[in-house]
Amino acid sequence: MYSLLAFTSTTWFLIIILCVMIGLFVLLENREVNHDECGEGKELDGPVPLPVIGSLHLLAGYSVPYKAFRILGNIYGDVFRIKLGSVPCVVVNGLDNIREVLMAKGDHFDGRPNFARYNLIFDGDKRNSLAFCDWSELQKTRRELLRIHTFPQSFSAKFQQLDKFISSETNSLFEHLSTYDGNPVAFKPLLLHTCANIFMLHFCSNRFKYGNEQFSQMIRYIDQIFYEVNQGYAGDFMPWMLPFYQKHFNTIHKWTKEIRKFTMEIVNERYATWQSGRSSESFDYIDTLIESIIKEDDKEMNLEIAMFSLEDIISGHAAIANFLMKVLAYIAVRPHVQAKIRDEIRKVTKGSRDVRLSDRRRMPYTEAVILETIRLIASPIVPHVASQDSSIAGFKVKKGTMIFLNNYDLNYGPELWENPEQFSPERFLSKEGLLVKPDHFFPFSTGRRSCMGYKMVQYLSFSITALILQKYQIEPVKGLSYDVPIGDLALPYETYKFRFRPRHYRKLKHHHS
Repeated sequence: MYSLLAFTSTTWFLIIILCVMIGLFVLLENREVNHDECGEGKELDGPVPLPVIGSLHLLAGYSVPYKAFRILGNIYGDVFRIKLGSVPCVVVNGLDNIREVLMAKGDHFDGRPNFARYNLIFDGDKRNSLAFCDWSELQKTRRELLRIHTFPQSFSAKFQQLDKFISSETNSLFEHLSTYDGNPVAFKPLLLHTCANIFMLHFCSNRFKYGNEQFSQMIRYIDQIFYEVNQGYAGDFMPWMLPFYQKHFNTIHKWTKEIRKFTMEIVNERYATWQSGRSSESFDYIDTLIESIIKEDDKEMNLEIAMFSLEDIISGHAAIANFLMKVLAYIAVRPHVQAKIRDEIRKVTKGSRDVRLSDRRRMPYTEAVILETIRLIASPIVPHVASQDSSIAGFKVKKGTMIFLNNYDLNYGPELWENPEQFSPERFLSKEGLLVKPDHFFPFSTGRRSCMGYKMVQYLSFSITALILQKYQIEPVKGLSYDVPIGDLALPYETYKFRFRPRHYRKLKHHHS
């Protein structure tokens, strides 16, 4: 999900100047990883690093730095070493090699980068994060506690309840859209609010009205932090540059404090009045966390960790809202795609009711549009870190080495996809019109560090897209660009605008059965 290498031209200018000034002084930073102590295996090849910047310059000329990994792989092999700043890294190309890291040796490579920004966002300790922490027994417990809420079984009470929340919140969204009367809409703030309320209802049994200043501010801060973690900074790989970011870090710290205050109020209120006798249908994620604390199932679990876990998962709404904005950007300029989705909607609803989450399996083309958008944006897998001395494809890898998995190549490789640059949902459909997902396509990663919220992404993306298209024709605004950036999931807060032209269909009383 995260683009860690997209530096600005200003940053590169600063790096080059500093490299010239102090390069000779910091040559000791250039020590190579001693692979002789990594056990058996071959030595990795790779580019010779420069003082201070290592091989960062080799990635600078690409719109998506991960493109460079394949080019360098053609020179040094599918698995090669590279030094980024002062950080020893290994780049892994190729499906079999990536599977080795994620699955066959998942317990060897289950750490996360120790970037200063990650620690800062989680109150000085990345262990408080669900996505950016190293693997531990506490992390295993947190994943198990979360699973029932992020993976609701089809047609279960929780599944039906989530469908109800999606429907009610999109209806509120449509009420706001109706006031624009077909004029251009800066849609992201509205979509963020909708996704945030769905998450709040599902995980916390709370809802906030449009115009609630505290909630709106929290949503804005979460979106800014989501954008932040998807950017790359030279300081991530050259820690001596961190003082240059201090002002920015202070701003991030302010955002996180406000989010934490908001979340803690919700957790404390529930904790003070918590009763274990609540029905399973209304038993939400906060209840699950508090029950674990009270029963002491895990001695490390406490109220503070519960608060961080809740904060982290409800922040996932920003990822879905940003992704949906990209889905809409693709289809706004492709009315034929919208028409095909509406054909599916008419077939499953008979024009008499709203789309339901349970319709998802019967709408393969709509699902294919979602998958094609995921493929094209090629959001990077979060880098792993070797938690022990190991090997990849027979090459030595030392503990503490950062591992970059080139899933960009899996999403765009011409040997894997026909015309990979084109938007073509049909590539995910069989001749019979059934949904097909190739083995080499796993955008949410796989193994023990796979995305814990990917089902929520799938559910909300399908339902919100279908419900919007059932109600509206989406049109681009003349003169605006709808190019979708790749290699990065986040979008600026002020991004695409759309026109929503109302459509009408005969709607009977809405049911959730």
